[in-house]
Amino acid sequence: MFTVVATVLVALPAVAIAGEINLEDKVYGGIYPGYWAEADLDALAGAAGGRATFGGLFHHINENDGGWDNTFWQLDEVWRGKATPFANVIVNGATAASIASGAYDSKINEWASHVETYLNKGGGRSVIIAPLQEANGNWTSYGCDPANFKKAYKKFVDIFRGRGIDETKVRWAFAPNGWTPPGCGKIADYYPGDSYVDVLAFSAYNFGTCFSGASWRSPSWVLDGPINELTAINSTKPIVVLQTAAPKSCSGGSTGGDQAQWARDLFNHLRTKDNVAGFVWFNLQKVESGGVNVDWRIWDGSWVSPGWKDGIQAADYRWPLTDWFKSGPLAISLESGTRPCPSGTCDSAGLIDGGGKWWLWSALSADATINKFYFGNPGDIAFMGDWDGDGVATPGLYRQSDGFVYLRNSNTQGIADITFFFGNPGDYPLVGDFNGNGRDTVSIYRPSEARVYVINELGTDGGGLGAADYSFVFGNPGDSPFVGDFNGDGRDSVGLHRASTGFVYFRNTLTQGNAHLSFFYGNPGDVILAGDWDGDGDDTVAVYRPSTGKIYVNLENSSGVADYTLNVGSFPIAATWGRQ
Repeated sequence: MFTVVATVLVALPAVAIAGEINLEDKVYGGIYPGYWAEADLDALAGAAGGRATFGGLFHHINENDGGWDNTFWQLDEVWRGKATPFANVIVNGATAASIASGAYDSKINEWASHVETYLNKGGGRSVIIAPLQEANGNWTSYGCDPANFKKAYKKFVDIFRGRGIDETKVRWAFAPNGWTPPGCGKIADYYPGDSYVDVLAFSAYNFGTCFSGASWRSPSWVLDGPINELTAINSTKPIVVLQTAAPKSCSGGSTGGDQAQWARDLFNHLRTKDNVAGFVWFNLQKVESGGVNVDWRIWDGSWVSPGWKDGIQAADYRWPLTDWFKSGPLAISLESGTRPCPSGTCDSAGLIDGGGKWWLWSALSADATINKFYFGNPGDIAFMGDWDGDGVATPGLYRQSDGFVYLRNSNTQGIADITFFFGNPGDYPLVGDFNGNGRDTVSIYRPSEARVYVINELGTDGGGLGAADYSFVFGNPGDSPFVGDFNGDGRDSVGLHRASTGFVYFRNTLTQGNAHLSFFYGNPGDVILAGDWDGDGDDTVAVYRPSTGKIYVNLENSSGVADYTLNVGSFPIAATWGRQ
């Protein structure tokens, strides 16, 4: 049985990682406190009824000139305020090229020594450092130069590592702006690489109507674009919104919305993002571009926003973040729940990236082996089936532009072993064993008619096929079809997923009529898969969520939460394959 789904992004192998953190249904709040951070964080916690997990800071490498120890002081103030410091650091006035050249190595090393003084005070002290934040912006001296930024960023990491400061004390954050101006490329152009980045971060604000041409925007509008871009870079690394806020007031006039409600919505929205750890609120009053004075604060030392109070009381809190500073790479948990098939023969998942590369998981588990090979052209609809009855599913392609089918009988790179024509341009392929003979065939769903055409044989030698063995109407135009043996009788039948509502419908016979079973599963926009995930002989649904790169497996065809989730990364195409 097979389902193909169109989604987004980039491929990542699912491997077991030592330093895993679980972010499911969690959100950590943070804030940029005042200079006397310990007192400020304590007072805010008392007023709001909940503590901030992160304390945001802005540093520059010359801040200790003149014999001062500002770096140590700021970091330790946050730590004593029972929050983990999240430190932005810049080189004032320097270009990315000059930093990359080594001209500032000695000053970076000096700044690192002050960070080390803080770390050496013990007690579990740790820090997350974001070198050269917002480097994809042309408003920074080091901005809009991705090649040199990556070298400059690595200077910070290498200097710290050269001092023996490892990931048990410092985690490194890549922190671009959420929006890249024209001419400066895209966020991915600036990424320094997985071995240099532990946390993905970004800045994004709701400017309201404080500026000409701006509008009040929801947290999802402000944040989801950058979250998706960063997820595309690496879906296993935690994301933190390092700078965000909505205005309480501004000299430009009305803000256009309610800051308190925006804060509530921010907490609630980020909790739904399984790869987002939380955010740090930009709690400052600042004169922005154009001379507009914007008060971003949700806390002024005596008054606290009711939206912050509601959000932080329901938020998660952890200090110290011990699980973030274990040895090894940092990653969000790749799986949760009990593995559906600890032994035996079960279906698994196959995914295809944007370059026509297939990634076949040997099992639904984080330590599965992955078979990778190329087959097909961009734009082909990919699927898998057992074409020769040997019990192994292998690749197939449907080219909607001409209605041709291309099949292989092995999971290896090469040309098609079988080609034939079936259907009309624009049809959607359905793959299954519809007559119970142990072999899959390629049938079609015609979206314009909401009609299924089933045929129980494969074509050969580039020829066409005759009339369908079964033809019936099922569902509404726009529904996404999928195939499975939902009652365990050895014969596949057709299901439909209505992405706009998340409802699943299927019949157990190849006939027209109402659904034999319908239920809600997943979120609008999820894509549907069906398979025998636990080896019990009948197929159940799973959904693939592009925004998280996860498969959510349901072991019963009913509404409810997933029995098992697996982070597989983000791909343009996903398919059920098995039996493994």
